[in-house]
Amino acid sequence: MPELKDAPASALPDLLVDPPWERVPKGREPVVLTGLKAPKEPTIVAWAPRQREEWLSAPYGKYGWERLPDDTDWERVADDFATERVRSEPERRLHALAIGLFAQAPLELGAKLLADERYWDVLTGYPMSTGLMAAVARHEMAAYPMALYEAKNKRAFYALDPFLDADVAQVMIKHWGVYPNGDRATSWFEKHGPAAVRLTVPDALRKPGPKRAKAEEALRLVAERHGHDAVVEAARHYGEEAVAAIATLKTDPLDLYPDPLPPVPSGFAPERLPRILLHGREFALPAAATRRVITMVSISTPSEPYAGLTQVVEACDPDSLAEFAWALYQVDVSNKWASPGVQWALINLANDEVADLLAPSVARWSKAYVWDRSGTSALKVFSRLGTDSALRHLHRLSQKAQDAKRIRPWAAGALNGIAKERGLTPEQLADRLVPDLGLDAEGSMTLDYGHRRFVVGFDEELRPYVTDEDGKRRKTLPKPGVKDDQTLAAAAYKRFGDLKKEVRTTAAEQIKRLEQAMVSDRGWTAGEFRSLFVEHPLLWHIVRRLVWSAEVDGAVTTFRIAEDRTFADVGDDKFTLPESARVVLPHPLRLGGEEAGAWRQVFADYEILQPFPQLERAVHALTEQEREIGNLTRFDGLTVHFGRILGMTGRGWELGEKETGGFRRQISFMTPDERHLMVQIEPGIRVIAPEEYAEQEITRVWLFTGRFSGTRLPFGDLDPVVASEILAEFVRLAEGAAPAK
Repeated sequence: MPELKDAPASALPDLLVDPPWERVPKGREPVVLTGLKAPKEPTIVAWAPRQREEWLSAPYGKYGWERLPDDTDWERVADDFATERVRSEPERRLHALAIGLFAQAPLELGAKLLADERYWDVLTGYPMSTGLMAAVARHEMAAYPMALYEAKNKRAFYALDPFLDADVAQVMIKHWGVYPNGDRATSWFEKHGPAAVRLTVPDALRKPGPKRAKAEEALRLVAERHGHDAVVEAARHYGEEAVAAIATLKTDPLDLYPDPLPPVPSGFAPERLPRILLHGREFALPAAATRRVITMVSISTPSEPYAGLTQVVEACDPDSLAEFAWALYQVDVSNKWASPGVQWALINLANDEVADLLAPSVARWSKAYVWDRSGTSALKVFSRLGTDSALRHLHRLSQKAQDAKRIRPWAAGALNGIAKERGLTPEQLADRLVPDLGLDAEGSMTLDYGHRRFVVGFDEELRPYVTDEDGKRRKTLPKPGVKDDQTLAAAAYKRFGDLKKEVRTTAAEQIKRLEQAMVSDRGWTAGEFRSLFVEHPLLWHIVRRLVWSAEVDGAVTTFRIAEDRTFADVGDDKFTLPESARVVLPHPLRLGGEEAGAWRQVFADYEILQPFPQLERAVHALTEQEREIGNLTRFDGLTVHFGRILGMTGRGWELGEKETGGFRRQISFMTPDERHLMVQIEPGIRVIAPEEYAEQEITRVWLFTGRFSGTRLPFGDLDPVVASEILAEFVRLAEGAAPAK
């Protein structure tokens, strides 16, 4: 590979040639202009699109206020306020009457109450804030004095949002960044933009102190939204000296960096990191420019990156940035899973290759590591990428990460959010993430050694094998020989080794998902069934070894997938799948004994081995007594080795929370329809030393309507298939167990 050439300065963003922290003189005193005063101009009322309509209805609906009847005697209500007779009413009733005057009564009556300062204290602040918002929407300036009073005396700012004048600006500056109204001040400056700047300039140029700092931050926000020039122009009202002073303020986002800059870790030296390439991959950043990128990363956090990084991303090759981010992660030293800047780099610059490298580490992180090092934020690497490969990692983390307390549920939550954005259920999203592993449409792959080729196939247990050009079947691929093309053969040999691992992992996941789908009676449309299973180059090897059923208008036909991807019924006649069919993977209980037996004969004739027990699956039934009660007593008193109980967690069961003494005394299962099955065990599995109490006694098996409902449910309310699977779990658990004495 030819040596990379340094990019000329003309090809780089100015920021990488002349960054602001290198050109600004150190120790420069801030410009101070005294005597500036914001203009006392008439108050302006400005509404965002649909804001006024929303405020008119603000008190009603979710905030619990009800409209007063249309035939209310509004004159009487207004007089009750004027004479203070209303003071005898309960406060909630007084508030309801006031809101009615503001939002429903003739305008002059509401305006009269708004001007009555005797009620400003009782009619402002929670829970009246939404009532005042409705008053502002309907009465505008007539409601302004009460809204300003509320902001100054009750620290409730919502009603001031549409108003713009010097007094409101002072309120917003004072409370900038101050809980609980910092977000309202931010919203006000965002909304009024440069007009708000003109009222803020005097405080941004006063003597250094807290108020100036808040005013400067507000100007930076407006500059970010409307541009630095708009902020400078807004200062022209105060003269050219003010214009020049505002121009020197750090309102440009590129000027916002720590002073002094933090030291860059020694491991981040450019010569120890991969080169960052410009788009086109012809030129690389010089060492000095790379050092400036490292500085930008070092002063960034995931939520507040340095603004100049956007220019870096736009100018540079994405794959080289991803490689660079991974290299930073490898040399990073932090008390978190990565330092804040490196977190930003991984979350925003990673590609699928980096995600492939990171995922195994995240899967191994312990609960303590995740807690101490804020490891859940690493999941953003995968969710931001959003590619099928990245989401597959997220799905695996939701199922198999070592940290079941945080990484698993957070990964599942991220997947649920992505599925919702795409209009899918989590299971539908998972269906679409199954990789094809580079197999062709026939579910095979050709491996090229140069002068000889091998074709990949799969046996009954989905283990890949190869067939040579003479048709001879081999369990594994021969090592490259001296006559083979060394480059092609080495790549093919490695690809087959990788394929075996990938197939083993993917097949295990998908077989488990299909078995769960059988139990939950999950269905697919005919189109989904064809595209997701029949036409999938890997999954079709699995699904053709199962019996399927198609339901149309209550009529059900069972079928299998033949070797040529056509469909055949139990009589081995061709079956045409209707487009309107709902396709499911039937449990033997739903098949019925006679039909299940017929299919067993078909599969025996064709020597088809199933990937999991379907036709040969044991079925179980509740007794009549068990159907009537919420306690499965037949297993009470069984003594079971703790290892058998822990093994249940691999089949969807969950151990209970740690109790006094470090014991877990329950294991539970959520059925597909959210019923909660809980098993009580004694003395309990001790977390730090489970072998200390190796034998565990089942003392109760209860069924509840929900996880935290506390309401018992008779077992007869369970779907028969779900009940059979639960009983099968206990039969498996009880194998080798003895009744407690």
